[in-house]
Amino acid sequence: MIEERLAQKALDPQALVVVKRSAANSVSVAGEAIGGKRVPLSPGGDRLLQVIAAVGGTKAPVHDTFVQLSRDGVTASVPLATLVADPGQDIFAEPGDVLTLVKRPQTYSVFGATGKNRAITFTSDRLSLTEALAKGGGLLDARADPRAVFLFRYEPVGLVQALGQPIATDAHDGLSPIVYRLDLMEAKSYLLARRFPVHDKDVIFVANAQTVPIYNFFNALSTLTGPITSALSTCSYFHAC
Repeated sequence: MIEERLAQKALDPQALVVVKRSAANSVSVAGEAIGGKRVPLSPGGDRLLQVIAAVGGTKAPVHDTFVQLSRDGVTASVPLATLVADPGQDIFAEPGDVLTLVKRPQTYSVFGATGKNRAITFTSDRLSLTEALAKGGGLLDARADPRAVFLFRYEPVGLVQALGQPIATDAHDGLSPIVYRLDLMEAKSYLLARRFPVHDKDVIFVANAQTVPIYNFFNALSTLTGPITSALSTCSYFHAC
């Protein structure tokens, strides 16, 4: 249009138009983990990670940051680590998008016959079951039943059905509770545990050995009877008497 209007005033006019900033062609970025800013999109388009980089990146660790995208009245959330690890998830931003970066530390809980019974925060975006048990203080030799290590979590209904397990009657949002059991008396279970990922809000429980009440009884009695009861407890433990 500019060239057509200049044709009457100049010989073979040529025009180059550069849009330096456009409020209509921009994305709003906000959140507690980043400074708020409106980012104009380039003519070729920008992906979500490019938009985040344009505002200086997140101030929180990658594994603690979630990207919340609001578009056309629909809001979806995905871990920032997923965008980094899977380029297919790093979609193009569109004008009018609202991108919110939320710092949400991921945790899992450990209960039962372990060194620590508490909620533990992730220190990386990937955590295996062996690493999670180690962070929980490991299994207590005198109390734990290595054949009864359980992990509780909610899985997508499709996965639960593929595993041949029943769907909970009160399953919500396409998720159903499921329990995984690991027998650490088998050597192959350690290799499996190294490849089994722990997710946010998982619960790990290590059951007590069946003989634990006997040990507790002898330990309590040892305060009164001394070394004799301790020897009896040792015999009971090794089944040698």
